[in-house]
Amino acid sequence: MLGAIAVVGAVLVGVGAPVLVVGTETAVAAPESSTAATSTAPSAPAGTDRGDGDEQSEPVAVPTGTPTSPAPTVAPSIADAGDITSASARFSGTGTPGHHVRVADPMTPSASICVAPITSDGRWSCLGAVRSGPEQVFTVSDTDDNALPQADSPAVDVIVPPTIAASGPTTGSVTGAGYPGAAVTVSAVGTGTTRNTVVGTDGRWIVSFGSGGAPLATGDYTVSATQTAGTALHYRSDLRSTASAPRSVAIDRTAPSAPTITSPSTGSRVRTQPIAISGTGESGTIATVYIDSNPVCQANVVGGSWTCTTAGESIPDGTRTLTAGLRDTAGNFSGVAATVRLTVGGAPANATPSSGSAAPGAPTTRRPRPSTSSGPDGATGAPAPGDGASSSGTPGSGGAGGSGDPGAGVSGATTSGTGWGVATAYDAAVPSVRSAFSTRTLVLVLVGVIAFLLLVAVPLKLVARSTRGRIAWRLARFTGRNRTAADRTSGDDPGMPAWATVALSIGIASVLMLLGTGIEAQARYARLSIAVALGTAVLAIGVVLATRWGAGAGRHGISYRVSPVLVAAAVIACVVTRSADLSPAVLLGVLVTPTRRGDTGVPPARHDIAARGRDATWRTSALLVLAAVGWVLHSAVTASGFWGELGREFAITLCVGGLGSLVTTLLPVSGTAGAALWATSRGRYAGITSIGVALAVAVYSGPAGTHVSTLWMLVAVVGCAVVGLVTWTWIRVVEPVLRT
Repeated sequence: MLGAIAVVGAVLVGVGAPVLVVGTETAVAAPESSTAATSTAPSAPAGTDRGDGDEQSEPVAVPTGTPTSPAPTVAPSIADAGDITSASARFSGTGTPGHHVRVADPMTPSASICVAPITSDGRWSCLGAVRSGPEQVFTVSDTDDNALPQADSPAVDVIVPPTIAASGPTTGSVTGAGYPGAAVTVSAVGTGTTRNTVVGTDGRWIVSFGSGGAPLATGDYTVSATQTAGTALHYRSDLRSTASAPRSVAIDRTAPSAPTITSPSTGSRVRTQPIAISGTGESGTIATVYIDSNPVCQANVVGGSWTCTTAGESIPDGTRTLTAGLRDTAGNFSGVAATVRLTVGGAPANATPSSGSAAPGAPTTRRPRPSTSSGPDGATGAPAPGDGASSSGTPGSGGAGGSGDPGAGVSGATTSGTGWGVATAYDAAVPSVRSAFSTRTLVLVLVGVIAFLLLVAVPLKLVARSTRGRIAWRLARFTGRNRTAADRTSGDDPGMPAWATVALSIGIASVLMLLGTGIEAQARYARLSIAVALGTAVLAIGVVLATRWGAGAGRHGISYRVSPVLVAAAVIACVVTRSADLSPAVLLGVLVTPTRRGDTGVPPARHDIAARGRDATWRTSALLVLAAVGWVLHSAVTASGFWGELGREFAITLCVGGLGSLVTTLLPVSGTAGAALWATSRGRYAGITSIGVALAVAVYSGPAGTHVSTLWMLVAVVGCAVVGLVTWTWIRVVEPVLRT
């Protein structure tokens, strides 16, 4: 028995259990350490005699383990990220090991910037995309324990790089998106050329490398952009982003060559409709065909040739002029093809329209208004084939019948092409503001302004000054103004009321403008008449309000009359525009001029140089502003149908009617605003005239349309210079010699 007990005790000691062996009973010793280490007490020698023959051993300690208490949870924290200038940022902080944290988007708290686990050392870090904005506070929260409080970072200013939109070939425009109000700098890598702009309220921006200083030539370029936000946008200081990802841009500033019309030929007669028109041109471009300056069809140029028909149009019988132009994918316009004159006779033949470019003689679906859609550069031009077309075929499907309704792409259009929503050629040749910005236009503007001032204005002023008092003008007596000066200033005859005078001028100007552009008995020309009447009314009322406002306290002494000189100029412009088929049309939209009455104590205008100069300044400034607004409005309106066409025609009336009246009245001859400005301040005259002529040259020098030939313009300019020089030489040199 004792041997067995000894064996059991040895086994227990071997496994590390502290036991106390006394006689035949065993007791477990109390633990003395919380560690897992083993401690052993000294034992008595084996075989010691206790008097009863039993052996005793000393107590043995056996190690035991105690459970580890869990670590306490801690609230997460987030470090200051500093101002952020890139599209993504790294956030970091501390928290409870093993948990996860989420960084919330300051602009959309329900969205996450990033999510990260917390490592064993209690730290976390994550990378996430951010958005531009001032004083953003990023909040971190523990996603494993919602009871823990959240933590906010210090306020951070963020401005990320702007984006550059992808596009096809362009004439130089580059577009993109950014933070509204930020200043964007776009750089063409490796060229040293940059462009600056401001992001619009809609978050978009645009610059042009095709105009301005150091324009880029045709070629492939890489561009990048940065944006800067400052205190005006509530940032703590000016903060500039890093550069955006580079993007390749293909610039094409080479206009295609003018197309050639091969069929029909000049002098031919067409007895049936639709008329098939064929020609040649640069492959990959879009050909637009015009009859009497009205767009009638379009076609893709494939393999150097194109064909389209006038299906959906009703071409009136008689002699018609046919021409065409090309637009490439970048938005460059060619010159117009040589004019083909043909005689149209016979009623339109019934035909089923189809889509795209048809084979010769096959009808095509009527295209929408070619002159106002935007290409990839935003330039105004002919739309790509199929835009707004009603058929389901693809360009080039030829005789494939379409499933749509002819003219359905234009609101209010009819199958005859004469409905209320069908475009006229009234504004077909006016370029958009964006497309007018080019080196070519800048050169033409500089040449035009210098030529007008030196070769037109100065010679006419010499003639007017030299002939003053030498020629008795009988026009006043012929028109009934045969009263004495005393009668005209005594106030006994106030004349026609101002509203009646303005209404009369609006009526005359509207009729002459419509006659100059040409109208027919069609619904679309009724819409054009409405637009022209509205435009001339706004021009006349604008001049009246501006001159009355500028007169100050003397406004009650101002009256208005229809100027016979301006009426005569409007008639001449109407005849020239109509006979030469000029496009854009040369028109005068304002025929009313201010005069001063003598019944209020205000000195007559002819005795008050300052008053005349003030009236002339406000009058010309009003015309200049209205013309510029009309041009911008024409470029901005892109809708089709009745309201879109009405808006464009109204805008063009403001533009060309205002410019025609402005340039005419700036001629420094007796009784004009130009003469009053010259007498008051030659610097003011030069400034207003330069801006007005520059705007006129930009509008009338577009690549489309029929312009006055360069030869005739040179003849007119040189003629003015010669007349001025001859008049001055005769009066100042020859006459004194003859008298002596």
